[in-house]
Amino acid sequence: MPQTKFANTLKHTFLPGILNSYSIIFFSNNRLMASVLIMVSFFNFYAGLSGLFAVVLSIALGKALHLNETDLRTGVYSFNALLTGLGMGTFFDPGLVFFSLLVIMTMFCLFISVSLGGWLHKYNLPHLSIPFVISTWFLMLPASQFENLGLTQRSIYWLNEMYAVGGKDLVDIFQSIDSFPINKLVDIYLRSLSSMFFQSNLVSGLCIALALVASSRILFSLSVVGFLSAYLFAHFTGSEAASLTYYNIGANYMMVAFAVGGFFIIPSKKSYFWTIFLVPLTSLVLLFFFKLLGFIQLPVFSLPFSFVVILFLYFLQQRSKTTGLHLTPYQHYSPEINLYTFRSNSERFSNLAYKIFSLPFWGEWTVTQGYDGKFTHLGEWGKALDFMIKDSNGLTCRGTGLLREDYFCFKKPVVAIADGVVEAVADDIEDNEIGKINTENNWGNSVVIHHYNGVYSQVSHLRKGSVKVKPGDFVKAGEIIAQCGNSGRSPEPHLHFQIQYQPAIGSKTKVYPIAYFYSIKDKEVELNQFAVPAENELVSNVNPDNILAKAFNILPEDNLKFSFADHKNRPATEEWNAYIDAYNNKYLLCRETGDVAYYVYDGKMFYFTTYYGGKKSLLYHFFLGAYKVFLNTAEQITVQDYIPLNYIGRNKLLVWLNDFISPFKNIVNVRFTSCSVKTERKSNANQIELESETQLVYPGKTSRSSQSTVTIAQDGIREFKVFSDKINIRATCIK
Repeated sequence: MPQTKFANTLKHTFLPGILNSYSIIFFSNNRLMASVLIMVSFFNFYAGLSGLFAVVLSIALGKALHLNETDLRTGVYSFNALLTGLGMGTFFDPGLVFFSLLVIMTMFCLFISVSLGGWLHKYNLPHLSIPFVISTWFLMLPASQFENLGLTQRSIYWLNEMYAVGGKDLVDIFQSIDSFPINKLVDIYLRSLSSMFFQSNLVSGLCIALALVASSRILFSLSVVGFLSAYLFAHFTGSEAASLTYYNIGANYMMVAFAVGGFFIIPSKKSYFWTIFLVPLTSLVLLFFFKLLGFIQLPVFSLPFSFVVILFLYFLQQRSKTTGLHLTPYQHYSPEINLYTFRSNSERFSNLAYKIFSLPFWGEWTVTQGYDGKFTHLGEWGKALDFMIKDSNGLTCRGTGLLREDYFCFKKPVVAIADGVVEAVADDIEDNEIGKINTENNWGNSVVIHHYNGVYSQVSHLRKGSVKVKPGDFVKAGEIIAQCGNSGRSPEPHLHFQIQYQPAIGSKTKVYPIAYFYSIKDKEVELNQFAVPAENELVSNVNPDNILAKAFNILPEDNLKFSFADHKNRPATEEWNAYIDAYNNKYLLCRETGDVAYYVYDGKMFYFTTYYGGKKSLLYHFFLGAYKVFLNTAEQITVQDYIPLNYIGRNKLLVWLNDFISPFKNIVNVRFTSCSVKTERKSNANQIELESETQLVYPGKTSRSSQSTVTIAQDGIREFKVFSDKINIRATCIK
């Protein structure tokens, strides 16, 4: 048991914590980047060893002191210790005194990281590399007092270390690359990248640059933007003698570009613009600190970068509107994932601010007056809808139309659009004769229902004596509350409907969409999602299929278990358990892989929102196959959506190209379509098949990525099949 606990701690805390401590310096949690940076750090052997020692010690201390596990795994608490260790290993000779001080400074750096991080977290601000700067200052200023701690000369004779590590062959490789005749700007750019690890050689810079391209195309482009901005501004102002060093370019200007251009802010044209502006500002801040700290002989390190980024982020938080410059709402430690997820969520989940409201009637009705209508929907009362029933000839009544009973909508049921509490009722106003109106009681008989947080619905012109509810009653969505009538300012029977933010009958109206409804034109049925019905549009409510609704209404503590053959054609099983987090978000957790898929079920639609994990599990394929499911089969509606590009791993070259230009324009999309149909086989009359497809869409071409089929019966999901040019999986649900 102790061995298992140790192995789990090593696997789930120390290993990711160590790797992320390196990669997070470049605002990433990419393992390839981390591996390259670890290798590069050991080009200066004792600096690399000191840095790794500081990281391991920092994580061990954090674990022993019960610090937040997530922060330990992501490297938030240990990357400053890494920088401190690298700095000490670069500036001082190793020895007993050195390592004793390294332990003390690592602990000190951890204390600062946790304390400063906790304080700044209250303001949603990062601590960046301030703990490294402070802890290193605390050592460097009194360093002359430690006689047994000597400054090193290894940075001057760094090739001697290369010789000790790899002999003459390794030295020859380094010397040949380091002396390779390349463009001056490229040489400075690569050496600036290496300077973030207190080095100045082309080999390190080239390794880091290639790792940047492989891990994040946006970060690579931002490194170039930050470098060029600094270089051009320095030459323009003539300040390069003080500010244009390799370290300042790498640890300040490029880091500002990373942080502002693509990490704390969603990458966009505006984030790149602000990067170009903030790099010169950082140069001014750097020169200020350079002069100020020069009096006490302390290096500036990366203080200007931290100062400018924290200042700018706090400034952005004070805005009343985002103005296109969006702070990253949830950090995925990848600019590409941040961008693709944000774009997708902005379109898909902008409707989450709205409750699921339906139309206030049964059957098919026509909008006879829409928003800002010609007759009564004017000014602050303009966001309202009038409905009537028309026959196939477009008539609203039979016969002469002189009697209220001649109108098709008269006495028809009026229903609650959603769950709520009845707030106000009027039920004793006489119905008008056809052609006459009651201006003294403008709204006629009405019902106002409070649905949530100050949002009310009102239905008016109801038939006298037909209201079935009273103030204080709780009503369910679809429950009959009255009948359509002709009371109030109503020359002929119709139903008036509006959303308002006040409880009184006749309050000012507000724009509010209907979650799902059909519009019918020339016998063609179209599904509308979170839209407002238009004037003259024939509309009806959406009613979910009971079988589909039951299958996809996955409740917390439910579980789904499947047997299938994996990607190597070996028998396998996966069990998914449903949970709900502290924010009431539902998710499926795969017990075998730890993969997680968040989902939403609103009674009319089931859809996944986010996925965390690998791309080989059955849950991943189900996430793509059931990305969005319309819970109705009657009209065989095809639902379309777009999946964030980071969830699809095909055509790396095309995706990489899109990554480079994605902050400015998206050229590659992943289109998802699905449709649910009942099978025609008599033996499976109640069986439904959900068929879906993902496609890569790019200029001039569309290619199929994968196809899926989910088979659903009375007892829930029976089978899930997915196939593409690389996989063919058939999974059976185990009841």
